Amino acid sequence: MNNSEPPVRVRDLRMLLPALVGWATCCVGVWLRPGLGWLMVLGLFVLLTSGVLWRARRAPRNKPPRAARILAPIALGLVVAWVMLAAISLGEVFREQAAVTERGGSEVTADLSLSTTATPGMRSVDVQILGLNGEVLSGGGVAARLIGFPFTERVAYGSKARVEGYLQAGEPWEEAGWVVMARGVASDIRSPGPFLEGVDSLRLGLVERSLLRPGDGGRLLPGLALGDTHAVDRGLLEAMRVTSLSHLVAVSGANCAIVVAIVVALVALMGGGLWARLSAGTLALIGFVILVTPEPSIIRASIMATIVLVFLASARPVRGIPVLGVTVLVLLAINPWLALDFAFSLSVMATGGILLLSAPLTRKLALVMPAPLALVIALPLAAQIACQPILILLNPVIPVLAVPANMLAAPAAPLATIIGMVACVVGGFAPTVAQGLVWLAWWPSAYIAAIGRSLAAFPFATLPWPPGWWGAIAIALLGYLATAWFLLNSTRHASARRVLVGLWALVLVVVVTAFAAPRALIRGSIPDSWTIAQCDVGQGDSLVIRSGEAIAIIDTGKDAVALKRCWDLLGIGQIDLAIITHFDTDHVGGWPALAGRAKEVWLGPATSEADRAIADALSLSGTTVTQAHYGQQARLGDYQLRVIWPGDQVLAEPGNDSSLVVALGGIPECTQCLSGLFLGDLGEIPQRILAGRETLGSVDVVKVSHHGSSNQYEGLYQELSARVGLIGVGSENTYGHPSDRALGFLDVQGVLVLRSDERGTLTLGRTSTGEIELWSERSGSQ
Repeated sequence: MNNSEPPVRVRDLRMLLPALVGWATCCVGVWLRPGLGWLMVLGLFVLLTSGVLWRARRAPRNKPPRAARILAPIALGLVVAWVMLAAISLGEVFREQAAVTERGGSEVTADLSLSTTATPGMRSVDVQILGLNGEVLSGGGVAARLIGFPFTERVAYGSKARVEGYLQAGEPWEEAGWVVMARGVASDIRSPGPFLEGVDSLRLGLVERSLLRPGDGGRLLPGLALGDTHAVDRGLLEAMRVTSLSHLVAVSGANCAIVVAIVVALVALMGGGLWARLSAGTLALIGFVILVTPEPSIIRASIMATIVLVFLASARPVRGIPVLGVTVLVLLAINPWLALDFAFSLSVMATGGILLLSAPLTRKLALVMPAPLALVIALPLAAQIACQPILILLNPVIPVLAVPANMLAAPAAPLATIIGMVACVVGGFAPTVAQGLVWLAWWPSAYIAAIGRSLAAFPFATLPWPPGWWGAIAIALLGYLATAWFLLNSTRHASARRVLVGLWALVLVVVVTAFAAPRALIRGSIPDSWTIAQCDVGQGDSLVIRSGEAIAIIDTGKDAVALKRCWDLLGIGQIDLAIITHFDTDHVGGWPALAGRAKEVWLGPATSEADRAIADALSLSGTTVTQAHYGQQARLGDYQLRVIWPGDQVLAEPGNDSSLVVALGGIPECTQCLSGLFLGDLGEIPQRILAGRETLGSVDVVKVSHHGSSNQYEGLYQELSARVGLIGVGSENTYGHPSDRALGFLDVQGVLVLRSDERGTLTLGRTSTGEIELWSERSGSQ
């Protein structure tokens, strides 16, 4: 290999600083919300300052040339800041219309226009409020978020509807300035018009044809091609997120670039001139945006593509960073609230990372490997380095397999996207051909899904990282310092590389000292003999039962991230059996964490299509799913688990009162085993029936029903005579859990109540002397 490094081409970074200034101004401005008076004062200051700076730049006799070159960006930055603040003020005028603010905090009848396609299962939909209580709003209405799903079926983008609901103000930093909480079913639903209705029928046709194909490939294809993810189960979505493939699940700006590039290339191959290529590219761009509906990344990509086309038409060289900078400024001037939108931020950062880092990373990697392989590695690596700080804010873990996953998926993603889009368009006039194209696109789609599923199942697919802003700053410093060290010439910049190593080591020491070491100490303090653990998953239930290497869990809480954090603390890998007592979100919401990890799952009674969809999704992930029944048993090491509720006869209503109740006991040879009863969310009446029907006897541990609500049968707990009562509850829950009544009779009975909001994650085991040993993460850990 030749160790000499090629000369580095100087990049045009002139628009980088103005774009950053504009972005920072919007981030601060949407919080401070400056009034028109402050804006006028700042505008006058900007004009005076810019004039002085510009004159200084034009007078080289008074200023050295280098200072003059520095003054111009400062003047431009001040102008950009004023423009962004003006955009925020103008946006506030529309957001805070009197007709809306006067009705905030009250029940309204809202006329809405859908800003996205609404599909069954969505919890919220972006809309425009066109009118309230019959009064039409000015300026095309205000952006809002519709909570709930008041529609009985799919409703196309651009449709209009009337919804009765409660209107309240959104957060000042949210793009949707208002929230409408739906009350009942929408009325007066109107079509968006023949054109948009026809486009939606094309999208729906692709979805229907894709779902005829088996497994994950058919479910994922509409997401890869059009960004329609309503058929993708949360288990696959979680797997894609763990492996940093989630940008493929929804259409990204890269899809826009691929479509335009292919169309322009085809026109060029057919001998089309410059204007023919520009016209074809523009039409392809417009058609793409219409087909996939305008999302932040698509808008960003379409504006960038438009600027590129203008550059090409004017015969000017196209430079990536200036184009990206102009795109960011244009978008933020139109909608300053995009500055705090995670999707927009990730899209811009990924594009910027690729533009800035992919070429130098490729050159360095090409010194030790073939150039094509170097490029394949450099592209996802550049995007990951740029996006990881933002991703930490969303999910505080490091995706260890992100780069390999993206490398493996890279060849297949464009194939699935382009063939899927062609199938969508062709389906309108040649459905047989479209079906064949869907069959062809299914293969790369299934391949991508298999990559996500298989890599996410690795025990160390992610590593925990400090949450919040300090975690984001720490990973940014580590990533950027390491990249700078790698790219600098080892001979010419030896001293600078040593400084970077020192800074990198300092940041790593801070992270280890403040986060990793305390976490390791906590994990190391957990007794090896624990048998039962209660995970701190907020307002919800999740228990772990361990015997040797065998692991069972009961319920998942509502947050897969919190659940995985508990598992990491306890050192949980493969799960032999998972039991979902019932389908309330606070018991089943974290189910995506089970995908690819649990060998077998027992489910409580399913009462809706959404419940059955969870079962189907778990089956697709390779898990054996069983509808649990009375008397069902499983051996777990030295323990036996048995379902004792509900019975074969229907004695309770679906939901809480039909929760699975699981009894835990040791085999006769196990003298150190704990016994327990886990009551799900059973109410007082089914508790009475259970106590009269079963001979329960005393147990060591009881999982108090329904987070300690007042709906309890005290006699059941007297019969159990438990020494420990576990309550999974969130510290800020608004349900009043646990209730004073439940805590009172448990205290009278001498039950030691252990709450997850007070203790965090905790474990229980039995010592050699027969005593129950308690360890807890917080507050009185032993």
